[in-house]
Amino acid sequence: MFRLLFLCLLQTPVESDYYQVDYLQPPQGEVLEIGGMDFLSDGTLLVSTRRGRVWWIDHALDPNPQAAQFHIFAEGLHEGLGLKVVDDQIYVVQRGELSKLVDLDGDHICDRVEVVSQAWGMSGNYHEFAYGLPVDADGNFYLSTNVGFWSPEWWHGLSRAPFRGWIWKISPQGEAEPWACGARSPAGLGRDAEGNIFYTDNQGDWMPVCGLFPVEKGAFYGHPASLRWTEAYGNGAVVPSSTEPPATKRTPPAVWIPYEWSRSTGNFVSDLTGGQFGPFSQQLFLAELTNGLVFRCMLEEVQGRKQGAVVLFRQQIGSVFRVRFAPDGTLFAGMTNRGWGGYPPGDGIARIRWQKNVPMEYQSVHLEKDGFRLGFTKPLTKTPQVEEIAVRDYDYNWWWDYGSPEMRGRSLQVEKLELSADGRSLRLWIPNLKAGRNVRLGITGVGLLHEELDYTINQMPTGQLVQASVAKKVQPPQERAHDEEGWLTLTWGNPWDAWTGEGWQLVDATLDPADPTKFLLSPGNGALVNVGPNCKDFRSLAEFGDLEFRFQFMLPEHGDSGLYFMDRYELQLVDDPSACCGVIGAKGPRAKGYRGPGQWHVVEGKFFAPRFDKEGNKIADARFEEIRVDGVMVIGATTCDKPTGGAVSMEEVPMGPLRFQATAGLAAIGDIRVRALTSAGQEVPADADDLAWQDFAFDQELGTNFELQGQAVLSDGGVASLDFISQDGAGPAWSIALNHTVAGKARTGSIGTHLLRTQFLQPEIPFTWRLRSRQQGPQTHLWLWLNQILVQEVVLDQSWADGHVQLRAIAPETELHFSKMQWRGLPSQSELGPVQVLWAQGDPLTQGWAMSGPGAFVVDGDVLKTTGGMGLLWYRQRQYKDFQLDLEWKVERKENNSGVFVRFPNPGDDPWVAVHHGYEIQICDVGDATHNTGSIYSFQASTSVPTLEPGQWNHYRLRVNGQHYQVFVNEVLVNEFEGKRGHHGYIGLQNHDDTSPVRFRNIRIAEILP
Repeated sequence: MFRLLFLCLLQTPVESDYYQVDYLQPPQGEVLEIGGMDFLSDGTLLVSTRRGRVWWIDHALDPNPQAAQFHIFAEGLHEGLGLKVVDDQIYVVQRGELSKLVDLDGDHICDRVEVVSQAWGMSGNYHEFAYGLPVDADGNFYLSTNVGFWSPEWWHGLSRAPFRGWIWKISPQGEAEPWACGARSPAGLGRDAEGNIFYTDNQGDWMPVCGLFPVEKGAFYGHPASLRWTEAYGNGAVVPSSTEPPATKRTPPAVWIPYEWSRSTGNFVSDLTGGQFGPFSQQLFLAELTNGLVFRCMLEEVQGRKQGAVVLFRQQIGSVFRVRFAPDGTLFAGMTNRGWGGYPPGDGIARIRWQKNVPMEYQSVHLEKDGFRLGFTKPLTKTPQVEEIAVRDYDYNWWWDYGSPEMRGRSLQVEKLELSADGRSLRLWIPNLKAGRNVRLGITGVGLLHEELDYTINQMPTGQLVQASVAKKVQPPQERAHDEEGWLTLTWGNPWDAWTGEGWQLVDATLDPADPTKFLLSPGNGALVNVGPNCKDFRSLAEFGDLEFRFQFMLPEHGDSGLYFMDRYELQLVDDPSACCGVIGAKGPRAKGYRGPGQWHVVEGKFFAPRFDKEGNKIADARFEEIRVDGVMVIGATTCDKPTGGAVSMEEVPMGPLRFQATAGLAAIGDIRVRALTSAGQEVPADADDLAWQDFAFDQELGTNFELQGQAVLSDGGVASLDFISQDGAGPAWSIALNHTVAGKARTGSIGTHLLRTQFLQPEIPFTWRLRSRQQGPQTHLWLWLNQILVQEVVLDQSWADGHVQLRAIAPETELHFSKMQWRGLPSQSELGPVQVLWAQGDPLTQGWAMSGPGAFVVDGDVLKTTGGMGLLWYRQRQYKDFQLDLEWKVERKENNSGVFVRFPNPGDDPWVAVHHGYEIQICDVGDATHNTGSIYSFQASTSVPTLEPGQWNHYRLRVNGQHYQVFVNEVLVNEFEGKRGHHGYIGLQNHDDTSPVRFRNIRIAEILP
């Protein structure tokens, strides 16, 4: 018994020991995306929703959350993102109006909506939200308006309608006054314990991170768009620059909130419960949507300026957008994710209740002239050591780019410390503190539930007032035309034309509350999940060298996967914050970007392929740079001197596919994007003998062999085609589809009947394209690159004579702009390069061949004979891409079994690598449809089996060009197959079993010239 008690005392305290969370149960099938909350004097809860309703909720304070009773009080409103009860009168802020909801007959259903104010403008842009709704001591309402986002400058907020980006003061009689400007996405307003109004803003352009700002008349908070509606800008006549900083003086926030704690801050409330909610009287509690939590803010006034500290409070609640204290001291949390992918659940109402158990926490933070004085909710049981206290400071960039990383960081040292006699106050002496910095301070080893706090220094307690801002005006980054330019989206639309992956399903996924080691799946297209039987890795068809990447992932408890670059270097995805998004065998994460199971994370970074000299010797390792998880830098840079465990091969190459692991555990992935980095090693079409490019016009002729390139922009919903019309044909020889968004089979990049259903490109965003055409006898071989990445390689059974290109609009109102059009003719070349003899006689193991697995090949003069168990004899000297392979073989009986493998990675000692990652051209005259001579094993049957009688030599000609595979048996074409596996690999011969002797001779290869 004593031992059990001792173990319990050693358990680490958790948040739920002090504050428990439960959830009201709305009517079945209803989705409550909360925009506002308040209570009537009798304890009735009212909530407004993003979907335009106001719900009346009785018994919301009942100990049993299922006792709450819901009915609709009002509906048909325009996105209610703020609600306030004043003397039991109900007010709601809609997108374009402050309204009073009136119940005339007392039946708890709204009978009339009265306009209080419609003072601000609205253009209809999706991002023009309006929020509220605190009331000051004189009864004045305060609300805020968002700026709008338009394509192509979607990342820059604009104020096209009057007074977007402003804070408004509106009297009870509806007299409206624009009060302050410079807001970007001012999602939350509230009052502190003294009655001062503050608002929260969200990270983006001109907002380095989320902040809590004092609402002061005439203040400007940093986002320039709203200055348009000031006298200095002609009251609407002059549009402020969205990239050049204005000269207007900025009012800083009271606190900047670290990005890893808050990405989308909602509203806040002050604890005026008189101790019913614990030891944090008069502190602010702020809602956080993306990370799904509530955090605390401790403010103080220093030389006339509000500033203070933030610290985590209660995590893993849901997409908390609104918070409100109930009459009994319960903190209610209303949730909505607004499509941003916040922490689940993304809707509904949570209740946070104190369990009368006081946590060990920071209770107060006061800045001194040379350090801090920290107060605690309970006495410290020991004085911390200096080495247990970590302190650093940093600032941010104020610029037009989206947010800012922590900049100009410094490590600070605690010079000395002193604990008060009662153990509840700790004085820290920290030299070199200064205004215009944020200070991150953490104490370990003293039992704090949350060890870190972050304090914003606007002013020091002594000395002259300073104008230094934490958000520093800096040289702006290079302006870019489109943030999404150059990217390919690899999983939009139907992903299966860009990936292979048996067992993966395209669904919507959430964490299963009954079993958090699993997902709940429903019809949709939000996630790719490895849930099928015998699930295989999810591998891209395209191959890459240097690239910038971005993708989303979600894991359940104990989830485990990984993203392999080039099939060889693993970025780990595992339910472990200390390891997630580290590079296996190279470097672990330096910061904890992973926030836990059930949450979607965005990973972005850069990968650079290894470098090789002309002889194929590696001269530089593969490397990763700037890996971020939800904006948090977890790896600055690291190199990989060799492939990691689970690599498809230990041999390094300049190009390779992406691969998500399927067999280690459950994972959900989505929105995978890549952008080619144009540097050495990146495979783009090689110049043809340095032929010069020439300007191209649609009315000019193209030769038989050519390359054509340009840039294009296609409107949303636009559909068109690029028709290639041969001189000797009445209609197009072939067409390239241009369709980014319209539902259908042929998306951009489809060529004739070779369809691409994956949507690689986004509407309105410029993209580059490049087409190569070569005649190969009666056939045309086409390669198509989009944004420098090869997405199509097809062979058409038709020739091209000199002709021209025609642009044809298909959908009405299609807008398509071509620019920078260039072309060049390609010189005629022999279709095949020199013939290389891979084996003619002698020991193959001394001639560049290797044996994988059991069995052997016996040399008998100029013949190789299979013997022993299942094995693979493969030519290890080099990999081949496009080639013609010729060899002869014979069997003793029709039942004899073997095969020729092509395009597989280094198998090591596992012959099954060739089976799973390459293609086998079967040898067996009595197999079933997809397992007889001439078939692509398990993929496609041969049309006939024109082999000679056993004992006679047969001839195989295997032509592999792009993803087009042709099989000739004794000069008869028996199979044409469109593959989806690798674009290059090794060549090998199968030794099937000891009862199936097969003989081979005259093995030779010729590469197909580009």
